[in-house]
Amino acid sequence: MTPPTVTVAVCTRDRAAILAETLAHLRATIGEAPPGIEVLVVDNGSADATPAVVAGLADWPALRSVEEPTPGLSGARNRALRASSAEWVHYLDDDAFVWPTWLDALRDAVARPGVVLVGGPIEPRFEAAPPAWFDPASVRRTFGAEGPLSGAAVREGFSGGNLAVRRDALAAVGGFDVGLGMVAGTLGLGEETELAGRLVDRFGNATWHAPRMGVDHLEPAQKQTPRYVARRAFVNGRQAWRYAGGGRGRKAGFSALKAAKQMATGLARLPLAVVRPRAFHHALRGLATGAGAAVGVGRALRERAR
Repeated sequence: MTPPTVTVAVCTRDRAAILAETLAHLRATIGEAPPGIEVLVVDNGSADATPAVVAGLADWPALRSVEEPTPGLSGARNRALRASSAEWVHYLDDDAFVWPTWLDALRDAVARPGVVLVGGPIEPRFEAAPPAWFDPASVRRTFGAEGPLSGAAVREGFSGGNLAVRRDALAAVGGFDVGLGMVAGTLGLGEETELAGRLVDRFGNATWHAPRMGVDHLEPAQKQTPRYVARRAFVNGRQAWRYAGGGRGRKAGFSALKAAKQMATGLARLPLAVVRPRAFHHALRGLATGAGAAVGVGRALRERAR
């Protein structure tokens, strides 16, 4: 049986140097023309040397590129969906180095009958040694044993930096929500979780975790500061009500309960930071996530009252 075809979509904006490293690593790992595999760079309105990086790889048979001038990662991912004629689209971050086992594991996973959503682990590749208070586990993404996700994890889905979706299933649910996710330099989160919820509603638990389909993801030093950690947690909490299970009212209620719990947990952990530095990290995330969720609930209730 011929294995399913896959478009490996790398969405990028103004990260030419990082993109060059990622594409060079990907080429060295998967080869010049792996059967049934194409690499598609989606340039999301770059103003730097990104076009030159892609042009410099014109001798790579597996590579092609398209443009999506409207800023927004979700929109760029939807552009990849429209540009692909493969059976699957795999979304790979522009700073992720695939493991030697990545391609074989991807092929095995997408060949499984009935599966529409596949993900693999993401391990941090630190630019610099993290400070003592920073917990490296916070930037690891693991999903348990090989097989379908279970419990609440089904609706949470996988991280978008190493995510494969069956193209017809993604098209059937309307692609990624362009109201979520990164937009140029503005931090946005939650688009993968929101998508997973819609896929589960339409196809049931058609997920598959492939532990050997891993990547090493760049973690720059600028993301290891209290300010960034708090801002990311706040944004995540603020948007959580939009992709929690159930209707709008249930989503807002779920987010409110989560906000109260996370803020209480954060406050409880804060004194531990005196003797356990990493407790500060967990306390900061809990407080910021809870505060963001409270803001999100307020917005949801105001919108509902209109």
